[in-house]
Amino acid sequence: MTYKLTALSLGAGVQSSTILLMACKGEIPKPDLAIFADTGWELPATYKHLEWLGQEAKKAGIPILRVSSGDIRNNLRTGEKIKGMGRTKFVEIPFHVLDSRGNHSLGKRQCTKDYKLLPISRELRKLLGLRPHQPLPKGAIELWIGISTDEASRANISRDKLITNHFPLLEIKPMSRIQCKAWLEQHYNGLVIPKSSCIGCPFRNNPEWRDVKDCSVAWHEAVDIDKAIRTGVTKDGYRNYLHSSCKPLESVDLRTPQEKGQLELPDFGEIGRIKLFGNMEI
Repeated sequence: MTYKLTALSLGAGVQSSTILLMACKGEIPKPDLAIFADTGWELPATYKHLEWLGQEAKKAGIPILRVSSGDIRNNLRTGEKIKGMGRTKFVEIPFHVLDSRGNHSLGKRQCTKDYKLLPISRELRKLLGLRPHQPLPKGAIELWIGISTDEASRANISRDKLITNHFPLLEIKPMSRIQCKAWLEQHYNGLVIPKSSCIGCPFRNNPEWRDVKDCSVAWHEAVDIDKAIRTGVTKDGYRNYLHSSCKPLESVDLRTPQEKGQLELPDFGEIGRIKLFGNMEI
């Protein structure tokens, strides 16, 4: 029996959406399928975009599968363990950690592996009819990943011997994130692609937190989890936070500089700045 499968890891962000839509239009080869690992805690806008992608992909004969290792939000709130991945363990996301001396650090990041990589790998093996740990020739599965030329340093080989990572935006049709946006604007005028990440992702910056706050349900969930992760304070005084300021999320000032009354220079572009200010650093 010949084992070969090409799958797109669909995060539903700009790059992976571009890859899928280019395949739908025949600009690049079609993968056998696209696969979305659902943490259960994306913004409603991401799920809405995913539904639209599903309609476009269906027209082109590309199925989109959803897989999951459970609802990360509920697991964080209740302290439940992750099951069904060959082991049982607690959820680990990179909280912002403040110790008793006021030192700031980041917690261990295991969530991408547990809630993204492993459920995708498990489903792909299942599609090939494999038993757990059944040996196969290296590279039986080609996994397409949406890494663009401006972030090429993130491209790496798969730790799963069954899977070979490929990067269409580096290898088939090299494009940067800006070029992806330009392509989307050309072919899907007005399409807005929300940033795909967990509502309570500690890597969010303030503009992204404002996007969360604009959705009242999502904001209340994030505040709820932010409070919950501080209930288990260790004897050494460590406290966990979702926001990089190491402050309770509901008390963080998320206003823009303009809303705070701070003066901001207009964007004249590079040439305009040189004309106005010469070559001095600004």
